[in-house]
Amino acid sequence: MVQNGKMEESREYRITEKIVENYRSHLTNEEKSKSTIEKYIRNIRNLKVYAMEQGLDKDIVAAYKKSLLESGKYKVSSINSMLIDINQFLEYQGWYEFRVKTYKVQKPMFYPDNKYLSKEEYKKLLKEAKKKGKIRLYFLLETLAATGMRVSELSFLTVEAVREGRVIIFCKGKVRQILLPSELQKHLLLYAEQKEIRTGIVFRTRSGNAVNRSNVWKEMKALCKGARIDPEKVFPHNLRHLFAQCFYQVKKDMEELADIMGHSSIETTRIYLITTEKEHRKELEKMDMVPPLEDIFSREESRKSLVIKDKKRSVHNRISVKFKYKKRNVPNHKICCAACPQISESCESACRQMISTCNEICFANSEYTGNQILLEFDHEESIAGQK
Repeated sequence: MVQNGKMEESREYRITEKIVENYRSHLTNEEKSKSTIEKYIRNIRNLKVYAMEQGLDKDIVAAYKKSLLESGKYKVSSINSMLIDINQFLEYQGWYEFRVKTYKVQKPMFYPDNKYLSKEEYKKLLKEAKKKGKIRLYFLLETLAATGMRVSELSFLTVEAVREGRVIIFCKGKVRQILLPSELQKHLLLYAEQKEIRTGIVFRTRSGNAVNRSNVWKEMKALCKGARIDPEKVFPHNLRHLFAQCFYQVKKDMEELADIMGHSSIETTRIYLITTEKEHRKELEKMDMVPPLEDIFSREESRKSLVIKDKKRSVHNRISVKFKYKKRNVPNHKICCAACPQISESCESACRQMISTCNEICFANSEYTGNQILLEFDHEESIAGQK
């Protein structure tokens, strides 16, 4: 009866279509953007489908959270975004006890190289757009990269705004002003004149509406092959990242950049300033904390052991090394293989037939070699693979 009592209680918290539409009206009254509203509603409907007729309680929401992670379809950051939307809906409904925590994620130290669009690659995209005669796309890419605007904000870029040299953007309940570089201003006025656009939105479709993100995304992807750029790093929002990186390199003002980008929190702006792994390594090198290795190993204390493990190697696989052999009076530059430190006569005899005289290690799959090669050497010169 207790269990049935719980089931009866949970049925009181079903997500009905009426509740979903009421929440949509609430978001509209809050002046959320159309894309934001659709995102919220989509996440609520997905939870509704998952709960089905079971009703809603903390266990159901927690199980849904787990299912998102186990599905392997989403990044943790995306899952957290979904959970935040769901928690806001639950708060709106007054179902506070059903809220769940987001997954803890360490902030990224650097941006993946295959996701980072450099200034040089951006210019290659411009060159390819010009080559293909994609004039609108050419000036659109220039605008995104030079202002940090979102594609969804291009509807505020009118001929009147270009003439004035500033764009007033109303987005996410905030109003911000973006100044246009004088050279970009000239380019856009020339484009508008050539396209006979005398008033209203500059980047428009044939029907007169502002271009949308999906169309821009497709057009950008179409440039990748000719520009020889990895398509994974070519999408509209990456130009916003590029703008943030370039602006900060020149101005070094995080707060001003946050205002230009329209961020409520500087923490959001910091995400845009994360460098690539390659650049991060360069910065580490500049610290100069690891001085060059010189004559740290003397002849007296030069005897060291190097063990190389490999399960499946043929006698043709080699690694170049430079050393002087110190075992059983075997001539210099020759290697004996052994499965253990005790090199038997039979093993040594077999290895002598496979040794190299060219400063190379020969790997041999035999009953003698096992999975290891053991050798001793003088640290007279650098050893490849040395730990």
